[in-house]
Formats: sequence, structure tokens, C-alpha cells
Amino acid sequence: MLRRWTIFILALLVACAPPTTSPLSDGAPPVTGTSVPSNTPVPPTLSPTLTRTPKPTNTPRPTNTLRPTATHTPTPAPILLTGRGDSVVDVDKWDGIAIARVTHSGGGNFALWNYSASGEKIDLLINTIGNYSGTVVLDAMADEHTARFEVTARGDWTIDVLPLDKVRTVDTPGAIMGTGDDVVLLLGPRRPDTLTIDASTAKRNFSIWAYGNGRDLLVNDISPYTGTVVVASDLTTRSGNLLLVIAATGDWVILVKAK
Repeated sequence: MLRRWTIFILALLVACAPPTTSPLSDGAPPVTGTSVPSNTPVPPTLSPTLTRTPKPTNTPRPTNTLRPTATHTPTPAPILLTGRGDSVVDVDKWDGIAIARVTHSGGGNFALWNYSASGEKIDLLINTIGNYSGTVVLDAMADEHTARFEVTARGDWTIDVLPLDKVRTVDTPGAIMGTGDDVVLLLGPRRPDTLTIDASTAKRNFSIWAYGNGRDLLVNDISPYTGTVVVASDLTTRSGNLLLVIAATGDWVILVKAK
């Protein structure tokens, strides 16, 4: 009987005893807070990637409206500028692409810059030594408009600004021969595919820019130069036109093959 009462009292004491502390606890009260649901996305800890904003692209002017009809605006009149030595000359040029036939007689450096109406430099059109005779392009890109020329010279010079319908033209396929700087319009309807170039007797830098739906630097080398380059199919305008701007010192020949 005594033994049963002893067992009953021990069981009662165990039931009433306080809970024991976990072996991993330091005895401090538990920290309470708002729990994070298991499906809540955790923000990444990696550094954010930089995004590049595409730069606005400037597009060439169209070269497929060169032969005016009765519905087109009359062809602008040429502008002839003459001078001697270093000069700054304002020009009231029409809007749009044009060419300039330039001459210089004399020694020393001869250079020609064109500027916008706001005074910003557009391009170094010519930079050579001594006598010069050549043709360069003006305002081939949509945001360009020449309003001033800056001439560096020792002798007499002329700048004859002409509308693009006065440019030299060649049917595709065909051959082009020239000396020095020149601008040539390739006419369709066949699309130019390759240019085979012989500038083996030229000197100094030799380059060819192509303007159509975009622009592309086809050649940029030191003469003497010979080689064949591809004309990208998406560069030529729908009518098959392509404007070539050649910078050279000396003679050159270009054979244009069609696709």
C-alpha cells in the first residue's frame, strides 16, 4: 500500500514540474517577429547590371532622287567661292546633299573645314600639301548643313558648290577611273556586289566611303593599294543607287561588279 502511494506522488510531481530548457538555448526568452512566408521572393544580392541606352543614329540622305522631273523642286544654282590664303567664308547653301569641286594653287598646307550655322565643325574635307584639285561631298548625313567654310591656304583657291545631280555617274556594272578626291554615284537597277580597286600608283592615304541606306567605310589604307571589297546588300538603296566618296592622292581604277 505504501509503495502505491509513493509511485502516485512521484508521478504527480513529474507532471507539475516546469519544462526543461533546450540544450541549444542560453535561457534567454525567444525573439518574436513577423515571419516571412516561404514563397516570398528574396531580393538578389548581386550587383545590378548596367543597361546601355542606344545612341541615336544619324542616317545618310537619300541618293535615289537625283534626276528631277516636272514635279520636283528646281535644281539649286551653283555657288562659286574664291579667295587667297587663310579665309573664313559664309555660304547660303540649300538644304540637302551636295558636292564641292575645289582647287588650290600654291605651296604649303591646304585644308578645308565645313561648319554648321551654330558654329560646330562638321568635317575636315581636305588636308593636303601644295596644289590641289578634287571633288568632296557635303552634308551626306541627315543632320548636317554647311553654313561656313574655313580655308587654310597660301595660294589662290576656289570652292564650287553644286547640287548632287551634277555628280559623276556610272552604271552598274561598270568601271570608274579617276585621279585624286572624287564623288561617284553608282546607278542601278542592278545592285553593286563587289569593288575591285587598283590604286597602285597613288600615294599616302586611300579610302572609300559608301552612302546608301546607311554608310560604310569600304577601304581605309595607305597607298599603293589593290584589293577587292564587298558591298553589303542592305547598303544599296531600293533603286540600286550607291554614292562612293573616294579620297586619294594619285590615279585609281574601280571595277564595279553587279549581283
